[in-house]
Amino acid sequence: MLSFPDGFMWGVATAGHQIEGANVFSDWYAWEHQGKVKNGDTSDVACGSWEHLERDLEAIKPLGVNAYRFSVEWARIEPKVNRFEDSVIERYKDFVTMLIENGVQPILTLNHFVLPQWFSEIGGWEDRENLPYFRRFVSRIVSSMGENIHYWVTINEPNVYAVMSYLMGEWPPEIKDMGRAMRVLANLLYAHSEAYDVIKESNPLSMVGVAVNMMPFFPLRTFHPGDRIVSKYLDRVYNYSFLDSLKNGKMIRPLGTGEAVSGISSKLDYLGINYYTRMFAKYAKPLPEIVVGDEFEKTEMGYEFFPQGIEDVVLKAYNRYELPIMITENGIADGTDKRRWEYIETALKSLRNAMDKGARVFGYIYWSLMDNFEWKEGYSMKFGLYETVRENLELRPRGSADKFRDFIRESLS
Repeated sequence: MLSFPDGFMWGVATAGHQIEGANVFSDWYAWEHQGKVKNGDTSDVACGSWEHLERDLEAIKPLGVNAYRFSVEWARIEPKVNRFEDSVIERYKDFVTMLIENGVQPILTLNHFVLPQWFSEIGGWEDRENLPYFRRFVSRIVSSMGENIHYWVTINEPNVYAVMSYLMGEWPPEIKDMGRAMRVLANLLYAHSEAYDVIKESNPLSMVGVAVNMMPFFPLRTFHPGDRIVSKYLDRVYNYSFLDSLKNGKMIRPLGTGEAVSGISSKLDYLGINYYTRMFAKYAKPLPEIVVGDEFEKTEMGYEFFPQGIEDVVLKAYNRYELPIMITENGIADGTDKRRWEYIETALKSLRNAMDKGARVFGYIYWSLMDNFEWKEGYSMKFGLYETVRENLELRPRGSADKFRDFIRESLS
């Protein structure tokens, strides 16, 4: 049996828009209703969590976890510019209290992709002049419930957001422009830094981090120099440019031109890593090709079943930044539940290997507690330890939930 250190954080994760339902003042809600999502799915219902947060807590408790990562929805809290819904904040605050009373540490994400529609309409993250709106939102959350939150995730996967929304154009606002994508990524860095300041001013002992998706790139043809060059380039830009900029206080290319920026350096107390798979790179003109590997079978999301890659990702990140690491997401879409536990167990063995080699890791958060609205894939992808029964929104535990619970129990004994 694998052993983990005393005090290790075991948890599960969700995001507000994906589980709550009826987040009607958000950019995603408007976009979904244009028929942009697989099977015409919308988040109107999602998992019904806004009305059933107590149900979610009852699903968390049997897992034996001591942490729950979730997000507050800015569009629900400030549905119109300058109009804050205090009752919404109170509901989130009450949920935090319930978690703590049940021995579950809340890990609060302030932005998980989704924006208020009004914020999107004035340019969203593309315009740096909009950042004071986010700072004000963060201040509202911190002043209302910050005393009960020790672990914060300011921005979830800024690299994924920039790529999917502004480079590939597959998420709202459907832009395909490298320059604008990098401008958004730079502004997300500034947004993180400002949120960090707001939180630390109120509670200096808080642990404030950002969750970055890390997806290593390998050359498709190891013998091809072009493939080797572009794989290293993509690895640096996708996985490290945001964090390198924070570490060094400079806007590393392609976020900038290496210019020093005051007020951003070292504003991370820990590093959140979201890991799922790896990719391969092939040299091509005008742009390199990104290719899914075929050494291992594919998951339902279409990428490789490669949980063991978490070891290398964690070791490289720790050696590069020397920050404590929390695995803020790791999981697999598996509607049959036949390979979910194999994926989790392999990831945990690989994570333990990284720790044995010196990486300081203090938590593992599985994605996700329940099947939810998986962005452009709608309800077709099943990441949950719990099946969400669409007919009545019952959360039905899968076999992998029991295995995860037993693993945690044995790791603590």
